[in-house]
Order: sequence, then C-alpha cells, then structure tokens
Amino acid sequence: MTFLDRLERRFGGLAIKNLTLILIMGQLAVFGLTSMGVLSTQQLTLIPAYVLQGEVWRLLTYLFIPPATGMIFLIIAWYVFFMLGRALEETWGDFRYNLFILVGTLATAVASFAAPGQETGNAFLAGSVFLAFAFLYPNFEFLLFFILPVKVKWLAALTWGMYAFQFIAGPGSTRLMVLAATANFFLFFGPSMLRRGKAIKRRQAFEHKQRVEAEKPFHLCCICGATDKTKPDDQFYYKDGRGYCEKHTGLMDKPEAEQLAAAGGQFQSE
Repeated sequence: MTFLDRLERRFGGLAIKNLTLILIMGQLAVFGLTSMGVLSTQQLTLIPAYVLQGEVWRLLTYLFIPPATGMIFLIIAWYVFFMLGRALEETWGDFRYNLFILVGTLATAVASFAAPGQETGNAFLAGSVFLAFAFLYPNFEFLLFFILPVKVKWLAALTWGMYAFQFIAGPGSTRLMVLAATANFFLFFGPSMLRRGKAIKRRQAFEHKQRVEAEKPFHLCCICGATDKTKPDDQFYYKDGRGYCEKHTGLMDKPEAEQLAAAGGQFQSE
C-alpha cells in the first residue's frame, strides 16, 4: 500500500466532491461581483504582507480569481479547466484530486512569502492540473485555434520549457513559485516516473545485449580469426571443437604444434 493509499484510507471521507465545479463556480461568482463593482480582486489576491496583517482569507480566496482575459476566452478557459479537472477527478477519485489541489495551494502560498509584497495568482496551480492531465492522457488532442489538432503532450512539453526558462532566468521568488507549481505533480507522478525511467533503462540494456549477441559471429576460424561475419561466403568446418575456414581446412588433420605455428603460437578465440 502506497503513502497516498494510506492517506486516502484514513482521510478519504473528508474529500470535497465536484471540486473542479466548485472552483469554477467560485470564479464565476467573483467575476460577476467584480463586474458589478461590488467586489475588487485586490481584496482576494494572495499578498503575503496583507496575510501577515490578519487578512488570512487571501490564502484561499486567490483560488477564485478568474483569469484576466476577455469573456470569450474566459469561457474557454473555464471549459478547458473543467474538462481537465473532471478527468483527474474521475481517474483518481475525489480524495486524490483534492489532495493534488491542496498540495499545490499550500506550496504556492508558502512560496509566495519569498516576496511578501507581490501578488500571487492561481495560474501556476491551473498549470499543474494541465500537466497532470497531459501526463495521464498524452495523446489527447486539442484543436489549437479551433483548427489545428495538437496532442496535449506537445503542449505540456512547451509548458515545461517555459517553466524551465522561468526557473533559470527568473528571480528567486519566481524559482520558488515554479517549484511550488510542480510540487504536487512530482508528489503524484515522481514514483511513477522513476519506475518508468528504470523500465526504459532495463529495456535499453536488454536491447543492447540483443544487438551485441546478434553481432557476434557464429563461426570462428581458430587459425586466422576469420568469422562468418568477415567471410560470409565461406564454409566453416569443425574438429575437436575448433573451427576452420575454407583456407585452413587443410590444417584440420595436422598435428597441434603445426596448427599453433600457423596460428602464430595461439589459437584464435572470440
């Protein structure tokens, strides 16, 4: 039983059902309230300096801030997030999906304190959901610009590349945020990736051994070292466990001393 199995067995009853839908509905509510001027996203964003002043709700409410984009793309973003999140919920079950979101949320909150005065959004957390989906369903296709079919694994590779660039070129706070964004991913998929890497390594070692075995000659002349690989048209003959190519078959019945002299003092071997 894995660590995640033990956690689910003990705390599975605490899982929130339909978490993806709840997050989207929360963002929809915030979008509506901010559009009417009743609420400002500035009151909800994760700003550690304000959290330290007592505004602890920011540790949670930043999850409900909708993407800053036009209405059409906002609807698309919600649709895609719902599709990805529901797929993970159905694959893992409610508890594991809850845990995935919780770890990402906590990691993001902790990393945000590296820059207390800076706003932190939920884009990295949404990105981790996308990467998890891509890992589980790498051949799923998105219609890029509603026209071009692209497998999600290539979009994930692009995302990983962007994260790598941000980690290398960004300031310390950005590096921590990238680590936080991928913490839940590696918690869930790290062991599987290690097992997959070991399996690939074993397969490569086996294939290499097979190639080496296939390249080994079957016949070997004990006099000159010629093989069926170097002389594929030759016939090889055997006597007393030693092989002889066509050129040296005349030595088969000669005394061993004479054969050794012809072989240069030592019989050829692989």
